[in-house]
Amino acid sequence: MTEANPILYSSVVDKNGDQYSQATLTATDNTQEKIVLAKPYIIPILFIPGIMGTNLRQKGSKAKAWRPPNADLAGAADLIGQLFSHLFKTTEKRAADLTAPAVEIDPSGPVDTGDSGLPKNVLVARGWGSLMRSSYHPFMGQLQHHLNQLSVYDFQRCEANLQEWAKEHGLEPPADWGAEGGEPLTRDEILHAANYQFDIWAGGYNWLQSNRDSGAAIKDYIEKIILPYYNEGKEVAVKDTPDGEGKNECSIQRKKPGRPLAEQVIVVTHSMGGLVSRSLTEIHQCDKVLGVSHGVQPATGAPATYKRMRSGFEGAEQLFLGRNAADVVAIMSQAPGGMELLPTRDYNDGKPWLKVRDKNGTEILALPKDGDPYEEIYNSPAWYGMVPDANLGLMTPGGEGGNSSSDDQSPRKNLKRTIDKVREFHEAIEKKYKTPTYAHYGAQGKRDKEQERGGLLGSGLLASKNLFTWGEVAWEGEGVFSLTPEQILLADDDGNGELKTTNGIKLTIGEPDCPGDGTVPLPSGEAPGKAGIALSFAHGHGNPGKCNEHFSYDHQGSYGDKHGRSLYASMYAIIKIAQQAQWHKK
Repeated sequence: MTEANPILYSSVVDKNGDQYSQATLTATDNTQEKIVLAKPYIIPILFIPGIMGTNLRQKGSKAKAWRPPNADLAGAADLIGQLFSHLFKTTEKRAADLTAPAVEIDPSGPVDTGDSGLPKNVLVARGWGSLMRSSYHPFMGQLQHHLNQLSVYDFQRCEANLQEWAKEHGLEPPADWGAEGGEPLTRDEILHAANYQFDIWAGGYNWLQSNRDSGAAIKDYIEKIILPYYNEGKEVAVKDTPDGEGKNECSIQRKKPGRPLAEQVIVVTHSMGGLVSRSLTEIHQCDKVLGVSHGVQPATGAPATYKRMRSGFEGAEQLFLGRNAADVVAIMSQAPGGMELLPTRDYNDGKPWLKVRDKNGTEILALPKDGDPYEEIYNSPAWYGMVPDANLGLMTPGGEGGNSSSDDQSPRKNLKRTIDKVREFHEAIEKKYKTPTYAHYGAQGKRDKEQERGGLLGSGLLASKNLFTWGEVAWEGEGVFSLTPEQILLADDDGNGELKTTNGIKLTIGEPDCPGDGTVPLPSGEAPGKAGIALSFAHGHGNPGKCNEHFSYDHQGSYGDKHGRSLYASMYAIIKIAQQAQWHKK
């Protein structure tokens, strides 16, 4: 007589996001084996978004202060409404709405459950409503699904089978996906990770404040909210949410376990979220982080930040983020977090990145020449400085500007205090990364039309030709070679990147010409790899790997890469980092 197959009880997810199984009692003489398929031990994944990727509201009134427009079909109506709203907002109103002390995280944004397989209220309680839906939720849902479907046990063969993403891509070499080297994941590594349940949480933050302060806030979130939820049975409640079931509050709570179920978290970041994460682990020394996976981090800053302080944002983004220097200076000068995106002293190994040159390429100025961008560019009152004397009034729209105030609160002195703190922050994280850290970044130049024409139905129509980025910013003009930069006097600055000198020469900011993702240039994206992190992936034509036959992703949409490069790099990193987790054996 053959032994009966075991009875398998699959787990289901309850309204708190917990797994449970239901079984029926059998007679005492029924010795057939019963197996409950559940994973009681957890590795929380904390996703930290980029600048402007967190919804903000006014602390008192709870009115929306910042709700990034969702660039998808579901957000089309909202996008159109916001276009009109922002179009008629004055610079003074924009700046008044976005001051760090006056705003807080807004958890009431729309939530896309996507592939997560979890109830909406669970995702709201985990903070998903505080993040930009279209850029992040689909990817977060993919992680939630794929990380919890790495393998299934075959009781007939007494062996685990890899499934879904792990079966299709898990054993492929990282070199196929843009890495310069690195060993493929092994079957044993994937199965070790499969011992755990992975839960995706959102780490929204006030991106107007310094990333130093945001790192401290995220540390509190991990140590006082996320881990106590699993280990102490602590309730997690999010107020003023759209999914509060009539109570204007969403909450989840587990029973207090008999032993720790989650000892550390893995951090996944986008863009400036990487600086927040480095603040968390390197400045605040949070020991509850198992490892980090960075996406498109401006690791050593981005010259585009200077460019936007002088001429506003590009394309349709300018309607939301700043039409000209007046908009951007008014907001950014009171937002230390944004200013910390300026190039650091070790950007591109300290090479000059701000140029003044003739149209024929003859340079008459290249800064920083003494390795100090803070004094040579950011605090400089000269016409080529980030906020020259003529633009100081933009810091206080509707108020007094310039250097008319001789007290300690003059715009120039306020700016210097901010820049001094930016310098301190940069120095505190310079070349410092959590061990282990993984990263991926866009390194796209021109589109290789022979590999991929792109655009409408692959015809090349409406296709992006490149993702060039400002690796340097150059003021260019005919006849500049005859000028002495320190003696140039301006007759006009239009706030959109065009200057006119008193002797009639026109200077404009040159077009971007550095490979990247449209925002973060190659030298900044590749900096973590040069600093010795575990592994770094470069994405875009001309880089290693068969995946790079495809055109790369733009900065904001990097986690929506339809070719799966960001997903592979993140899954690879998480599974590698998870090898250090051993609490399921305790």
